[in-house]
Amino acid sequence: MKRIIRPFRDLSIKNKMFISFLLVLTASSGLFVLVNSYLTARDTEKQARFSLDVVLEQSRSFLNYKTSSIRKVVDIMVIHDTIQALVAKDSEVYRENIGNWLLDEYVFNQLIYNVQTNPDIQSLSLYMRGGMAAIQETDQFLRLENVQDEDWFARLEESDRPYLWIPSERVDPGDTDSVSFFRKTPSPLDNHDFAGLLRARMPRESLVQILDQALFTKSTTALLVNSRNELIASSSGAKIADLNAVIQALESANKTDAFDTVTLNAEKTLIGDVPVEHTDWRFILIVPQRDIVAIAQKSRNQMLVIFLFVAAMTFPLAFWVSASGTIRIRRLTKNMRKVGIDNFKPNLDPRNQDEIGELITTFNRMITRIDDLAADKYQLGLEVKNMELRALQAQINPHFLYNTLDMANWLAMKYNAEDIRVLITSLSDFYKLSLSNGEDFISVRDELAHVAAYVRIQNMRFRDRIHLQFEVPEELMALRTLKLLLQPLVENAILHGIMEKETQTGTILIQGSREGDMLELVVRDDGIGMPEATLRGIVDGTLKKKSGGYGIRNIHHRLELIFGYPYGLNVESVPGVGTTATIRIPAQSLETEETLIPRSQSRGTEA
Repeated sequence: MKRIIRPFRDLSIKNKMFISFLLVLTASSGLFVLVNSYLTARDTEKQARFSLDVVLEQSRSFLNYKTSSIRKVVDIMVIHDTIQALVAKDSEVYRENIGNWLLDEYVFNQLIYNVQTNPDIQSLSLYMRGGMAAIQETDQFLRLENVQDEDWFARLEESDRPYLWIPSERVDPGDTDSVSFFRKTPSPLDNHDFAGLLRARMPRESLVQILDQALFTKSTTALLVNSRNELIASSSGAKIADLNAVIQALESANKTDAFDTVTLNAEKTLIGDVPVEHTDWRFILIVPQRDIVAIAQKSRNQMLVIFLFVAAMTFPLAFWVSASGTIRIRRLTKNMRKVGIDNFKPNLDPRNQDEIGELITTFNRMITRIDDLAADKYQLGLEVKNMELRALQAQINPHFLYNTLDMANWLAMKYNAEDIRVLITSLSDFYKLSLSNGEDFISVRDELAHVAAYVRIQNMRFRDRIHLQFEVPEELMALRTLKLLLQPLVENAILHGIMEKETQTGTILIQGSREGDMLELVVRDDGIGMPEATLRGIVDGTLKKKSGGYGIRNIHHRLELIFGYPYGLNVESVPGVGTTATIRIPAQSLETEETLIPRSQSRGTEA
């Protein structure tokens, strides 16, 4: 799968968009065509079955009407007095007087005159045992004894029904254009016997027209078959190679519906039949399955043509959309390649406020920023050179200061100026600890020594009014701390706490403790303290009065930046009582030299 996807990933966005359009269009359209073809085929077969049921019933109604109209006419005629008299007369009446024959012929023709105007009745013939047929047979008057040996006559004679429908060629071998309807003429003397037969010939074309109207498709075949499986009529152009195969297929069908699917001549076929009333006929309709499928295929082909037409219109549009949608991206890419080579000036117009326009705007802003940064970098390079020179000078100045202070210390010792010697020694210790060879972390011992040196210098200024005390356990002295943490707090305690009292004297206590992995250093003073509003302003940086709060904020920010939460500085103050500053840092060890503060001064010692 990855081998298939990998080449696609490396394509341009234009090609990706175009291929995506093609895949979406092809997949959706293909799925639509498949689902539509399946649903159309299913619905077409359902609709076809429904339509075939309707056609079958309509055709049967027409056939019932045709056969019933003939049957009713013949039923009325067989009980007419004229027909009853003709079949009952003795042939001697006509031998004695031939004029009686001519007269009865005229009466018979008058009777059937109105009947023969019916297009469904081609002719009427009367079969009799004697009478006029015994003297002379014509097309209208026939001797019954001449057909008594025929198969169809035996069927009629044995049937409980008084009528029979048969193909005319069974009576007249040369007559293939009509269908004959025979009706028994009841005997005047015995209702259970018949004195003759009345035959009505119906044009076969009348039946063929009805069958042709039932043709659902071009290959549909409509048949009329009697109870002896004899073909009465078939639709025009019907090709029935084996009528027995049709009958067998019909008999093997599952007759849950009017139509069922069977295999006929190695082909799936829909076949259905209904009986025709008052006949022994069955109306059979045969529809090849391929005709139903062809209807569905026609609909599917129409959908395919529409799909191909839409595709022919959509593919160029998809290519244009993908190309036009990425042209600005290609221009942006081209300009991005130039960045850092020969062009740092944006020259692209966003044009639109869409995502690509926003990207171009951001690119232009970025290039402008890069150009500004390049200028700043050049300027910064010049400043770095200057800073390096200043740093070199800063490395020289402390050594010069240390040497000068040592020289002044020796001179003070030479002339026994003890105060000057103490001042110079404290100042030297203060600067050495402040610089600490450029290290950011020093031991707690060195940090306390730095504070002690600072307080000694201040006491020489304020005539020993500041009392500094340490309560730090010896085991905490080797732990590390940031340098210059305590000195700003002590400075604030002296200048803004103790020196603002009326007596201008006070005590500063520095305590140390450890709780688990946390080292806690506390600076307490008994100065004037400060109100809560002032303290809050110092902590959050909103205090506008220059009252020493900047050192406190800087300490807290340094601790947060280096150690993070929950380490930092917390300050509490009570007006008239004093201020307490608590520093919390990680308890971590640091190897240092113990030369700056004697161990005897580390606990309970006053500076």
